[in-house]
Amino acid sequence: MADMEQVKSDLGYLREVVRTSEQDPSLSVIYFLWAALCLVGFSLVDFAPRHVGLYWSIAAPLGFLTSCFLGWRHSRRQGQMHRDLGIRYGLHMFGMMVVIFLAAILGVIGAVCWQELSKLILLIIGLSYFLAGLHLERPLLWIGILMMVGYLALFVIPAYGWTFIGALVAVALVSTGLIGRRKSGTSPR
Repeated sequence: MADMEQVKSDLGYLREVVRTSEQDPSLSVIYFLWAALCLVGFSLVDFAPRHVGLYWSIAAPLGFLTSCFLGWRHSRRQGQMHRDLGIRYGLHMFGMMVVIFLAAILGVIGAVCWQELSKLILLIIGLSYFLAGLHLERPLLWIGILMMVGYLALFVIPAYGWTFIGALVAVALVSTGLIGRRKSGTSPR
């Protein structure tokens, strides 16, 4: 009889571990990282447009690699390695970066002015987040919609539109990270 109680206790423990780990499929720190990167990168379009390309050519790959590492480390600490899910996230975001790189060629060869190309890149990112929200992590869907609305807003906001959109996206990312952390009861690592 004592063995049966031990089995029930062990199963209860395992159920709780799985339940709490499934509540927080992402790592909040990744949201905070991208909030900071977006706030700075979007604001650069208004305040230092010559440095936008250099900033994103460094920040995006480093942010991507940092996100991959943080996600891997978080899964490992939870004891749940979902290699296929990590690969899907990585390929999704890497694919977005490749499409942005290919679109940037239009600016390099002068086929599209950089000001309009920046808007197109925001639209690509918005679509990528929206699709990630459909297929990977639901909160990204709403952030993607916000970016697409931001794309439209850039046509009517007369000044500092990029800074405004960057601030909105950053607030959305931070809020999502905080809500995810609160639901899971986790602390930053």
